[in-house]
Amino acid sequence: MTPAFTMFALIIAIFSGFLGALLGLGGGVILVPLLVFLLDIPIHYAAGASIIAVVATSSAATSVYVKNEITNTKLGMFLELATTLGALSGASLMSVAGESVLQTLFGASLLYASITMWTQMRNTNKSWTSMPNDWLADKLDLGGDYWDEASGEQVSYGVHHSLPTFLISYIAGIVSGLLGIGGGGIKVPAMNVVSSIPMKVSVATSNFMIGVTASASALVYLRHGYCDFFITAPVVLGTLIGSYLGARSTRHIQGLFLKQLFVVVLLILGLRMIVSGAGLF
Repeated sequence: MTPAFTMFALIIAIFSGFLGALLGLGGGVILVPLLVFLLDIPIHYAAGASIIAVVATSSAATSVYVKNEITNTKLGMFLELATTLGALSGASLMSVAGESVLQTLFGASLLYASITMWTQMRNTNKSWTSMPNDWLADKLDLGGDYWDEASGEQVSYGVHHSLPTFLISYIAGIVSGLLGIGGGGIKVPAMNVVSSIPMKVSVATSNFMIGVTASASALVYLRHGYCDFFITAPVVLGTLIGSYLGARSTRHIQGLFLKQLFVVVLLILGLRMIVSGAGLF
């Protein structure tokens, strides 16, 4: 690997880590397509570097979110039960899946997330819709509150449709393990749209969960030899820097703008991955 390659990988990782922490994606959703398209890295190795970097990203971003008391740790631990099982299932399928299949699945998961959130946002023109706890969330005390610095108000919220979100988290885990991403592209819309949780809390809780999910998948990637040191090292360093900066920026940004940015980023990357997977570009 040349010094220029290493520098480009570092820059891509900083950018991906920043957006990943800002949007609760873990960076992998943005990082993998950029490594594949800009540096021509095979998707299995891009996913391997990404899944290691996602662990670092989650650790850096979570420390900031927890300090700011935005993360819902009870909800995160509840949903992580499903996500970790899904991640192990997905990672075990990764080695037998072809590159075009992975790219198409990757793109489809991004389109799903962007369309789901765009539809909800168009109907309400808000970053979330307030709902009370359902019976399970009430029993587990999953609701919460936080101080929103951007709007200058205390926000209280409940967790609605907790069981459907639990099942979606399992699917997010499969996608995470299969594609080398944190699964935030599915978990954030599930929490925000299905369970009616504020966007900032969905982002922060997703970052909290992502590290555990990625750690389970990373062991499988390492066993199959898909973690190349010369790709992984600059990617991990870049995502650490970017994720710390992204997490610090979130508290000053309105939730609706965060959601709009989320939709645009996922839509562009999703279409690009599907086109590539179909061999059209």
